[in-house]
Amino acid sequence: MHTIDTVVIGGGVSGLIYARERALKGDQVLVVEAQDNVGGAVWSHTLEGIEANTGAEAFAIGRGAMLGLVKDLGLEDRVVAPATGSSFIVGDERAYASPRNAVLGMPAKPLAKDVRDALGFWGAVRAWRERFVPAKRATGESVTVAEFVRARYGKAVLVRLVAPIIRGVHSADPDKLELRAVMPQLAERVRELGSARRAVEEILERRGVRSSSGSAVHSLTPSMAELPKALARDIEAHGGRIFTHTPVLGLRASSEDRTWIITAATQAAAFTREFKARTLVIATGPEFARHLLSAPAPAIANLIPVAPATPVRLATLVLDNPELNAKPRGNGVLVDPASTTIRAKAMTHASAKWEHIHRAAEASKPGRNVVRLSYSPDPEGDLPEPEQFPWLAIDDAAAIFGMKASDLNVANWALTDWTGTMRQSGPGHTAALETLARALETQTRGADAPLPHLELTGAWRAGNGLEAITRFTRELASR
Repeated sequence: MHTIDTVVIGGGVSGLIYARERALKGDQVLVVEAQDNVGGAVWSHTLEGIEANTGAEAFAIGRGAMLGLVKDLGLEDRVVAPATGSSFIVGDERAYASPRNAVLGMPAKPLAKDVRDALGFWGAVRAWRERFVPAKRATGESVTVAEFVRARYGKAVLVRLVAPIIRGVHSADPDKLELRAVMPQLAERVRELGSARRAVEEILERRGVRSSSGSAVHSLTPSMAELPKALARDIEAHGGRIFTHTPVLGLRASSEDRTWIITAATQAAAFTREFKARTLVIATGPEFARHLLSAPAPAIANLIPVAPATPVRLATLVLDNPELNAKPRGNGVLVDPASTTIRAKAMTHASAKWEHIHRAAEASKPGRNVVRLSYSPDPEGDLPEPEQFPWLAIDDAAAIFGMKASDLNVANWALTDWTGTMRQSGPGHTAALETLARALETQTRGADAPLPHLELTGAWRAGNGLEAITRFTRELASR
């Protein structure tokens, strides 16, 4: 058993990015993944000849970390922007356009017409008064999204704009989600600039986007699955290896030569094999990371914060309804959390949002459209049963479009479940991560450290979204 420079447990995007960075620096790299393909929640399927995303459909522009990675991978010619930037928020009684010039639903121009249409006159006035709220109010380290928005912008902004985004995009409750987990620098910038309005303006200026939130994302053609495919190609081109169908069973640390020994099952699970690594990278969910480290590194395991995952069920519908080419709801909708008639939390009109999907749908059959509805657990913690589909998705799509369910002609459909991707970071999560980082530094780095070199990455540590994951993991791997 020879010693490998870097072994990465987990072949999602986080693990692949780390492995690629080290392979480019000359490390001998091995990635072990339990599933039958790499990429995790970034993959695709084909319905009626149309390649559609089964998980992440886009990446935020953010600070440009993902754009930089895409360029390094040679995928610039596959980058596409949304065909339309408009989107809607739909409830039981009304539908209104998501305001332009907003970040996470917080408006930079509270008295703009689209904000007044969404909030009503007095709700917009209350949001405008944010500039007079003391800079220190609701900007503490553990403040939740709801506490921040309610105190600074008022209840209307929270209920009508922010809550649908937090629920639809982050699959979270704004009352339980730490602000720093989704926008790490926002509270600090509010204190420095004097108001959230100025901080939001700064974010929009940095993005170079002065339109709707939808324009702040890009995607890849024919699907986001090109990202993990390109990462895997680069790893293998630089001598790295990727083993799928290889679940890790256990770890132990060797004090004799300061290495990690990883025990994994083979594809057929008929026997096990061991790998020895100078550096171990665990790029999995926090639960599995805690489990693997509980015996060889209990002090580290106990510091990994609990970041519960909200399961998401995605229903993709291929619809033969030419009238939907008019994009009646723009690129899609976020559903008012108070809605009692629509069970979905969001719907993306994929063939309206992305020109390449529209072209593929038209090539499949003229007038064909693709929509994707997402579902989170109900208050009792249950997802809608698979037996309810496709009928539940058809009913919801019809309600969102303002049509009858009988008017929708379904050519094909599919369900995809994600159980561990959307991590919920409650109050204190960021502080816990800082404590974990200090422990990793003292216990696993340096010649005198008691454990071999260990790194932890993933959405639970980097933050949800490909931009956050890419920025964090590339920085981690560059050490």
